[in-house]
Amino acid sequence: MEFVTVVGLSIVAGSVGAVVAIAYARYLARRYANMLVPTDLSDQVLHNATWRKETALQTARETTREHLESEAKRLEDEREVVLHLQQQYEKDLDQRQSSLDKHNNELNKVEERCVEFSSNIDKTKENVASVETQRLEVQEQYEQSLEAKAGVVRSELRELIQREIVGSEGLAISKWTMENLEEVKIDAQRLAKQTLNAVLHRYNPKFSWPKTAFTVETPSKILAEQHFSRDGKIIPQLVDGLGIEIDLLATGDEAPTIKIAGGSGVEKEALRLTFEEMLSRGEFSLERALEIREKFRKQLEKLTLKFGEEAAKVLGLTGIHPEILKLVGSLNYRTSHRQNQYYHSLEVGRLAGMLATELGIDAQLAKRSGLLHDIGKALDYRIEGSHAVISGDYAEKYGETTEVIDTVLSHHDDKIVETPYAYVLKAADALSGARPGARVEMEEGYQKRIESIAAVVDSFEKSGVNSTVIMNAGREVHVFVDSRKVKEKDTDPLALAIVKKLESDVEFPGQIRVTVVRRTEVTEVA
Repeated sequence: MEFVTVVGLSIVAGSVGAVVAIAYARYLARRYANMLVPTDLSDQVLHNATWRKETALQTARETTREHLESEAKRLEDEREVVLHLQQQYEKDLDQRQSSLDKHNNELNKVEERCVEFSSNIDKTKENVASVETQRLEVQEQYEQSLEAKAGVVRSELRELIQREIVGSEGLAISKWTMENLEEVKIDAQRLAKQTLNAVLHRYNPKFSWPKTAFTVETPSKILAEQHFSRDGKIIPQLVDGLGIEIDLLATGDEAPTIKIAGGSGVEKEALRLTFEEMLSRGEFSLERALEIREKFRKQLEKLTLKFGEEAAKVLGLTGIHPEILKLVGSLNYRTSHRQNQYYHSLEVGRLAGMLATELGIDAQLAKRSGLLHDIGKALDYRIEGSHAVISGDYAEKYGETTEVIDTVLSHHDDKIVETPYAYVLKAADALSGARPGARVEMEEGYQKRIESIAAVVDSFEKSGVNSTVIMNAGREVHVFVDSRKVKEKDTDPLALAIVKKLESDVEFPGQIRVTVVRRTEVTEVA
């Protein structure tokens, strides 16, 4: 419709243009006649102007008619195109309307089916609920009937069945354990030996173990008794509050040796150096002795930090608090079984790192735990408790991780931690202590250890232990039991109990192998 309106406006505009052209032509003719023709020739000019006017009007009419006819034809063509397009559009709209009607009908049918399905589902739910109610009623009746026939209530019957099942399965598990325990032990021992052998083949310490001795030789008995006696003026003041004892060891009239015992290793070393300088300089006043001791204290404080830093550097460890490093360095003046504890800690760190590498766990954590495991020995002279607990407390105080703290606490079972790092630290500690030449064993300590092992085994006499044989310097114990009191299935728990008590009651280097022997003897008299 808009297109037809445009065509009509175009026709009107063309007609108006033609009329305006005719009027303008008349105006030009009159003006031309008035300007160019004299008055006496007015008739002739008027005639000519009239002719020209008619000619111009005729020409304008023809031109306008031709233009109007052309425009009319063009508009007619455009009208036919518009009508054709309109027909096409109407046909397309009819098709679309038909398609929409079809889809609408299909949707109505689907909606009707959905409503029907929903109604069926609701009915099915009601049927299921009804069936479930009936099932519960039948189950309740059936259970009540079973309880009446069995003579027990449901809860008691359930407990009886559970105990029977657990008992039967427990027996099967126990049987399987007994059958496979020995094989598991053999495999574990084989793998452990392989791992230890691999570590020991790799381990080649480059340092020599220093022998720490807190003694000072004196030139004469008179000088020693005069200036270094516990009853003199100097010694009581020097050792006041340190927990250190000074003794003069001498035979006959020989020059005595000053023995420094007890207290902190660093303090003992400071006193040893103080005594040596006093003897070398011949200065024996109390004031001078205190000055010399304070000088060596400051030097040793720096030296212990340096020792600790060097140990951490050797093991490739970072981020250890300086106070912890000082404690590590202080272990250079602490011994156990005459073993220097600084080098022992360094060695344990190395061995722990190697064992961790063989087992595929974090070697840095293992080395860190090995280096810190005995720092409590630098403080146990003034803090009560196990050195492992002291080590763990100080590790926690100065920001070590929970894994390191727990591992340190576990190396003497002050805390039971079932992690690979705990076992690695125990093994490394035992290897360092049991390595030939690492410790000097005194005869008295050896005898006490053997007696302690025997006492632990004898404490199981009521459990059926008859006799004990201790071999290989206390590293192997054979326990003989009464076959009438100890059944075969009880031998393994008995061996484990003896091992646990040995670990808690006896201090020993390395390992102790416990073998329980149960024999059946039959005697007949002919």
